[in-house]
Amino acid sequence: MTYDSYGNLTVAGVADYLKEKAIFPADANLTVVDLHAVKESIEGFVNLIYHVYDQSGKSVVMKQMLSMPRFRIEDEKNNTVEDSNRSEWTLDLGRMRSEIATLIFWNSVYPGISPEIYLFDEPNRIIVMEDLMDLSLLRFELCRMVKHGHFTDKIGAFFARNLFYSSNLHLTNYKKSEVERFFVNPEYTALVPFLFHENIGVSWEREMIPGTAEKRAELVDNPQIKAEFKRLENKFMNDKECLIHTDLHSSNIMISADDVRIIDGEFAGFGPLAQDFGRLTASLTLNYISWFGDNTRTAAEKADFQAYLLDTITDLYTTFQNEFRQLVEAHREESYSLKTLNVDAYLIDQLQNALSYTGINVMSRLANRGICYDFLRLPEANRLVPALLGMEISKELLQNHGNYTNISDYTQLLKKLG
Repeated sequence: MTYDSYGNLTVAGVADYLKEKAIFPADANLTVVDLHAVKESIEGFVNLIYHVYDQSGKSVVMKQMLSMPRFRIEDEKNNTVEDSNRSEWTLDLGRMRSEIATLIFWNSVYPGISPEIYLFDEPNRIIVMEDLMDLSLLRFELCRMVKHGHFTDKIGAFFARNLFYSSNLHLTNYKKSEVERFFVNPEYTALVPFLFHENIGVSWEREMIPGTAEKRAELVDNPQIKAEFKRLENKFMNDKECLIHTDLHSSNIMISADDVRIIDGEFAGFGPLAQDFGRLTASLTLNYISWFGDNTRTAAEKADFQAYLLDTITDLYTTFQNEFRQLVEAHREESYSLKTLNVDAYLIDQLQNALSYTGINVMSRLANRGICYDFLRLPEANRLVPALLGMEISKELLQNHGNYTNISDYTQLLKKLG
């Protein structure tokens, strides 16, 4: 059988499909690996993803977007979907078009930062792309205490180039409006409920482990935090600053000893760079505090890796700022807006908004539903201290981000936790 009843390719169908599309020769002996069946390969729930290779060593990754989220398909198979919800949870194909365009654009801004695309079959919801199976997800590398010194050089420089070349800093108003229209993505707002409405900082909707209610109440009942949530949601929806990933956590970055790639830009669109910075900084922060609940490593090992994480956060922002300053200087004579730009004030504003988004993104991964792997790998009883620290950090950032003028102010905050 080539397709299942939902129109999704079966494992056998993947091999036939790739031969039909001449990605592989008709006589190739293909091995097809369902990456959802391989431990630590993928965290997503809206795609089928396969690693396919032949006897010559040629290989690709093929992704097919499901017609509906994986959990909904399982509910239908088990006949556990309520009638009132049968029309919900469909997925828009426009997200695939947007992802393809986004990955191509990012590779033009920073060559090699995203996987190369070999085939886009919109009617069948399929993308065939460069095989990155030799790389690992950054999240799992961090949870294994694997250090990657080159990571911040590439991501920090990419952030600066992406911001510069897809914003009004480089584009005329007319050109930017044209580019924005080209990158319109119906799934750009997919994270809005998760980040801003169901978040433990403003809602009791999502459950947490026992022992967190008192600290959580300090957040949910705080009018200043509610106001900051609203400000950041409004900024996310209306500040079309540049082309952002929106979901750039450490499971959407693949890494090796000499390579770094950004993947899964399905929710990308024009928005504030601070969300991407905040989501990634939150991932590094969550890993940092997770070690306070880990009993499998020595105190010296944990302190050493936490010091590496602090250096990583510092280097990420420092590289971004240095690259950004160089871009402004190189193009200053081309634009009146660049000639009058107060670079120092601009970068401080970026930092402060990024840190506030960090607070929201940290809290978005603390609830039982949507919990990050950094915490999930810990026994439940060991998650309490890291969860309380995460809420305290988030409270501080949402209330006092305006006091932070250098990234070292934030790393000092984390360092004091020890």
